[in-house]
Amino acid sequence: MLVLMFALIAAGCAAIDLSSLKGRQKRRDRVVWGLLWIVGMAATICTLLKIQVPSPLLLIIFIFKPINDLVSSWF
Repeated sequence: MLVLMFALIAAGCAAIDLSSLKGRQKRRDRVVWGLLWIVGMAATICTLLKIQVPSPLLLIIFIFKPINDLVSSWF
């Protein structure tokens, strides 16, 4: 019930926000806004449903640790 109420409130806010992003020139803005909105909604729903999600920092460490090791071996 809480997730449904949150989704309805978020949809209302999205409708208000999207009206300011109308027009051809703001297509990229709408795409970025949409992606950020989807990620935010997913994070909030995971929090409401108490789903454990690993930290995004672990992904960054996984990607940059080999690069860091390579650069540190050069110097």
